[in-house]
Amino acid sequence: MTHRVAPSSIEPRAAGLDGLRVLAVEDHAIGRVLLEAMLTGLGVSAQLVGTGEDALDLVRDESFDVILIDLGLPDMPGEELARTLARHLAGREPPFVAVTGRARPAVLPAIFADWLEKPFSVRELHRMLRSLGERAARTG
Repeated sequence: MTHRVAPSSIEPRAAGLDGLRVLAVEDHAIGRVLLEAMLTGLGVSAQLVGTGEDALDLVRDESFDVILIDLGLPDMPGEELARTLARHLAGREPPFVAVTGRARPAVLPAIFADWLEKPFSVRELHRMLRSLGERAARTG
């Protein structure tokens, strides 16, 4: 049995993610509410949308440090959205994270920096976001 941690159980200052800008593309309304609670509980500035088209519209005006993409979107496959975003952002794309209820494949598509399997805990989300931030600091 996996114990899930409530978003408020990790203090934002302790999380080390204050100011991180995350776009999450999740088609299920309840999933968006839960993900928003997790992200804001970690001190992350989060924008959540329900479709790939909404994500494409949003990145025209805003920049993000990480983009979480549900692979099972209703309007386009998540991998296609990641590739379209990468072309649109041309060299300034943030890391893309695949989010799905399916098991991680043996080989992660190269467009994705990481993978989150639903359901995931706030600790798993925190660990992944910290890891991406540390990688960016080393390469940036």
